[in-house]
Amino acid sequence: MCIPHGATMPTSNGYAKEKKPKKHIEKVSQDQFEKGDPDFVDERKTEDESKNKKQSFFESLFS
Repeated sequence: MCIPHGATMPTSNGYAKEKKPKKHIEKVSQDQFEKGDPDFVDERKTEDESKNKKQSFFESLFS
């Protein structure tokens, strides 16, 4: 009968594995989930569409 590799008692090799803190995201309240964060600042850049709109050759010629 075969013995699996992990079945024997491990011997100490002097290596101590460091304990890492658990990565946990805190749950938000139901009220904040429904209504959103009051301190949220929207940092997305919105540019005016009229500035970015390229005119065709004829539009620029006749305007």
